Amino acid sequence: MEFFFTNFIVKKSLDLETLNNIILNEADEILYEFGLYGTLKKFGNPQVSGSYLLKLMTWRDLDIYLESESIDNETFFELGKEISIKLNPSKMNFRNELIGKTPHLPKGLYWGVHTNLFGQKWKIDIWAIDSEEVKQKQSRVKEIMFKVDNYKRQSILELKNQLHSHPLYRKTFFSIDIYDAVLNDKITSLESFKQWLYKKRKIEI
Repeated sequence: MEFFFTNFIVKKSLDLETLNNIILNEADEILYEFGLYGTLKKFGNPQVSGSYLLKLMTWRDLDIYLESESIDNETFFELGKEISIKLNPSKMNFRNELIGKTPHLPKGLYWGVHTNLFGQKWKIDIWAIDSEEVKQKQSRVKEIMFKVDNYKRQSILELKNQLHSHPLYRKTFFSIDIYDAVLNDKITSLESFKQWLYKKRKIEI
């Protein structure tokens, strides 16, 4: 029984690594073969972030910061037009958080792009923000990167895979909570994460 369980864990880990590699390859195609990166480059300095940068992808969600000091609504909508031509999205959401100033969101302009590629649903988050905020956000991601070892990597992939479709995910708790729990408090299971989240943030899931 112990041998079977150990092999099940190994197989599950390998399956999640395979999924991670598939999604990373699709993301590379979107960026460089479909031409999204080149399109963004015309409007600022694009920097891919989040799970793509960490190589910890369990669902098809791509986070990109467009470093720009002076992009305005008119220019950002021109970018939106070019994205719609490149990626043929079913939906695009716009936010102006220079006005909205929602506490947990970047201070900039946003396109949320929903599209079907490779027979799969993809969501691409594009934030146009200034260089100082890009630097801060990328620095946080790199701090996480340096803390991830193989064991913690497995725990992160498993938790993200279990939680990404939760109705409260990205509303009241976020990927950063998963990273924090695993890297700083050695959380390794869904049940212990639920307890951690309630104790740390008073969020019940």
